[in-house]
Amino acid sequence: MFLTGFSGLLYQVLWIRLFSSLLGGTTLSISCVIAHFMLGLGLGTAAAPRFLQRDSKKQLPLYSICEIAIVLVIGLGAIFLFGAHQQLAQILKDSPLPKLLSHFIMSGVFIFPATFLMGLSYPFMSYKFSSSKEHQWLYAANCLGGALGALCSYVVLIYNFGLSGALICGFILNLLAAALFYKEKYVFTSKAEASGEDRQSSTSVEALSPGKIKVWAMCLSGLSGFFVLSLEQIWFRLGHLFLGGRVYVHSVVLSVLLLTLAIGAFLSPRLSKLATDKQLAAVLFILRMTGFCAAIGFILLPSAVAIGVDLSHPYAKSMRLIYWGVLLFIAILPGLLLGLCFPLSLKVIQTGMSTQLQKTRSLSYSVYINTFASVLGSMLTTYLLFSWLGTVGSLKLLYVSLLVLGVVGSALFLRGASRISSVVVSCLLILFIGTRSMSLNPAGSALFEAEDEFGYLNVIPLKSNEQQGVAADRWAMFHNYTSLVAPYGFGETSTVQKSLALFPTAFAKNLDEVLVVGMGYGLTTEAFSRIPQIKQITSVDILPLVMKAQSELRFKDNSYLNDPRVKNVADDGRSFIGLSNKKWDIITVNVDPYGPGTTYLMSKEFYKMVQEHLKPGGIYAQLMFGAPRDLTALVHTAVSSFPYYRVMPGYSSDGVIFVGSKNPLPEWSEISLEVVKPLLPTVTWRGAMLASSDDFSRAEGLAKAWVDYVRAESPRPPMFVTDDNLLVETSRTNATDLFLTYPKDY
Repeated sequence: MFLTGFSGLLYQVLWIRLFSSLLGGTTLSISCVIAHFMLGLGLGTAAAPRFLQRDSKKQLPLYSICEIAIVLVIGLGAIFLFGAHQQLAQILKDSPLPKLLSHFIMSGVFIFPATFLMGLSYPFMSYKFSSSKEHQWLYAANCLGGALGALCSYVVLIYNFGLSGALICGFILNLLAAALFYKEKYVFTSKAEASGEDRQSSTSVEALSPGKIKVWAMCLSGLSGFFVLSLEQIWFRLGHLFLGGRVYVHSVVLSVLLLTLAIGAFLSPRLSKLATDKQLAAVLFILRMTGFCAAIGFILLPSAVAIGVDLSHPYAKSMRLIYWGVLLFIAILPGLLLGLCFPLSLKVIQTGMSTQLQKTRSLSYSVYINTFASVLGSMLTTYLLFSWLGTVGSLKLLYVSLLVLGVVGSALFLRGASRISSVVVSCLLILFIGTRSMSLNPAGSALFEAEDEFGYLNVIPLKSNEQQGVAADRWAMFHNYTSLVAPYGFGETSTVQKSLALFPTAFAKNLDEVLVVGMGYGLTTEAFSRIPQIKQITSVDILPLVMKAQSELRFKDNSYLNDPRVKNVADDGRSFIGLSNKKWDIITVNVDPYGPGTTYLMSKEFYKMVQEHLKPGGIYAQLMFGAPRDLTALVHTAVSSFPYYRVMPGYSSDGVIFVGSKNPLPEWSEISLEVVKPLLPTVTWRGAMLASSDDFSRAEGLAKAWVDYVRAESPRPPMFVTDDNLLVETSRTNATDLFLTYPKDY
């Protein structure tokens, strides 16, 4: 069970990454993966008793067959996902179905059969063990394996072996589990025997477990799944706020959550020894303690928010003890306490069951209810609560709801002084949590702030920066406390963002249609809008709130928002290009290489896709920056992917603008700068003026020389960035860099 838990969570992480390259890294894509993962587990668990109830005397190693089938199904799917990427994209392009439905079906074809088989494993294993205590321990072992699998997925396996190597590691674990349990043969229960057992057990169940208690236990199973997965989404949000925006923070938070569930399940057999009424009292006490921990977390939260962003250095991120205090009381301890509830419900639900099939069937129904409630809780929180109430409001609602359930349970099942004290304490906690009011904004003001399923976005003022004796106003756009783009007002930000339009426009053969991926402050789109020859400008950003914020950014020229040629689209850039039948004259990309999922826009496979969507003479341009070894890998990958390229200045300290094409690029002496006249003159690299062809030629020479220098200084030969290795995102996973937005040496 430990091995299958490890491999199951590893597969979930890998599916999210694999489908990000096809369907995009949007919440829609991730939700499709998680929904099929949970639905498959739930339906597989529910169907397990039917496989054990057959009119056959043949004995089969069902558990081992199930594990081998998982490897075969996932392996076959991986062959298509890795080898038939273009064909799958074409199917999605040609699909007449709505986008949501086509994405849901496509992901379900690959994920649901495998997770259905995974759902069979727990009931099959529990069928071999007679006591509820053993079932609880099996559940704990499965959660513990899942915790380690989630943690190792990025921090160890993907970093060292790539996506394909990590997938093979998962296969080895499943096959090892199959080998370890191969000698265990299953004896089927005939349908006649099963129906007789059901009639025999009906009275004993009623006698040993009163109806309302059994219903309460089933409700507890569903509610524990609903609240744990609902709170999980908020814990993810808080984890990204306080631990940084690195790609594996999600896995770390998931690992901690599963670890708390495993610990709770290991502890639950001790509580199961109590009488049923005592167990219910223990559950009600757990709900009160959960509310108490949340109350302490709410006390600490404002102090953590106040230092969540360094307003002097927006890229800096350091770990503070108070961050861990908030996560301990709002996430870790409540997760541990709620982790006790589901295993406890198993004991009550199985009361009165005399045969293995009856116990397995009741366990399957309990897991089935728990799983579907989990899906419901996750989706409601992600798509409704975050948009309506925000992170803090959603957190308050869920904890208050838990306490209200405690009040109802106390009124129904407790008596005397214990009932009164339980209700009073719960009501006081409800009053305290419900009246807490605070914002996630670490600054005193904001031009824009809002939340949606992707996270919390705000545009806030930074502390004044003295430049040559003059105070300069600076603004920064943060998403989950991670700066999306260099601060506006920082000397080079405006110039570099506009140069991303300037350089490709000068090289382009035609200027009919332009695609901008990564909107930021909208400066690149605004620069393109100054070129009258361009007929259409499509600007794509994965974050809908970035587009919503544009009209509120009063520190820049927003007239381009009224330009009929400009069209803003909220979508994943890679998915938008790959699933489109259009071709463009210019495609530009500007994303942070250290952000979650962004190296899918910097891989060899992506550059091949881009070239297929460029018109003859079309130009691709991308701003590249990072620590020397990472910048070297990015430039090396791009240079090897395009037959013709140029390197132009980006940021002074660490970046260049790469310009590539399938067709030969003219020399600067052959280019008329008349078409880019609205963008000239401009300055770059510490005040150097770009106004003439000679200036551009000299700037290109300096940029190329600088890239050669960085490459020579790199301690290792450059590597290619591919969809398989996610090189830059997982380039540092040591203890000092694990929770930092950027590596310490950058």
